[in-house]
Amino acid sequence: MDRILKERYKYTPLGRLEGFSGLRTASAELVAEANACLFRHEAATGAEVADLLGSAGLTSDPLVAANLAVAEEGKGVQGVRIDIPDRFQAEGVLYIHLRYPSAAAMEGGVRYVQRNTIRAGRNSRVRIAVYHHHAAEADNRPIINALTCLEAAEGAEIEVIEVTETRAVYCGSVVSRLHRNARVKTTVIDLDNAFLRRNQFVTLTEPGAECSLEGVYLADGEQHADNYIRMRHQAGHCTSHQLFKGVAADRAHAAFTGHIYVAQDAQQTVALQENHNIVLSDEARIDTRPQLEIYADDVKCNHGATIGRLDPEAIYYMRQRGIGIEAAKRLQIEGFIDEIVDRCRLDEANHLLHEKIAKRLLHI
Repeated sequence: MDRILKERYKYTPLGRLEGFSGLRTASAELVAEANACLFRHEAATGAEVADLLGSAGLTSDPLVAANLAVAEEGKGVQGVRIDIPDRFQAEGVLYIHLRYPSAAAMEGGVRYVQRNTIRAGRNSRVRIAVYHHHAAEADNRPIINALTCLEAAEGAEIEVIEVTETRAVYCGSVVSRLHRNARVKTTVIDLDNAFLRRNQFVTLTEPGAECSLEGVYLADGEQHADNYIRMRHQAGHCTSHQLFKGVAADRAHAAFTGHIYVAQDAQQTVALQENHNIVLSDEARIDTRPQLEIYADDVKCNHGATIGRLDPEAIYYMRQRGIGIEAAKRLQIEGFIDEIVDRCRLDEANHLLHEKIAKRLLHI
């Protein structure tokens, strides 16, 4: 593996994934609440993935290569294809649910391979919510390798909210390309995964493109959660925002890497990045790395990162008002991550999401 890949996967031991090719391929139950005219059960092709990777300036990636290798082995992959016509304004939210067979029903190691495509035509608009339900029980943990190709044409608006609660090994990669004046917002909420690695490769190819990436990751026990972002500003007058928040307890390890690349001709770029974290024990660890690679001189690029403990004064204040110490800690963590969850604007689903987060915090 070359130096660049070693640096990209500094906090994720790829040795954990060496057995990916030897596992039996299984299918998840995939349910979509979407207009049949906009949605098809159809996996992205290798050519589509290669095209987007090329525009992102990426020659290879181990997780993407493992995903594409499944088709080469003659095995099936699952996928959804969402195509939004030019000037079409999709109403409401398109929901996609992925449910996995219980561990008791599986024999031996299992992998789930997904390859999705989201394309929004010129001046169109769509909002999509993807939910990965429990995939593992006890020690029988399958591997989920999900790859999404996202393309926003001129003036298009795409918003994607993805929630993972798999309790398994989840490897997600999103490769995005934004054209002139396109706007893309992606929110990831990683609640409960034994081992998580998420890549987001974004390319702003033409002036006026805007991308916002937000996320929450919770990890406890021996869990591992690693988010890697490569935001490539290839054209001038583009904007990107990143805001991620993490919580680690027990002996969990979390990591965040935000790599911002600004090409020489990408003048008047605005790229902002924030990553804030809370550790709840002496053995929990969180690593955060801002990486700026800037070749233009007329830019505004800021980054900020914090790693700290819960605020003892706030906990004391709540205890003085009759709130137990464990409840006070949970309330402070909920307040910490609510900023991101509330901006998902999933209407009635937002309430259910808050309930899931509150239930998850009971075990952290």
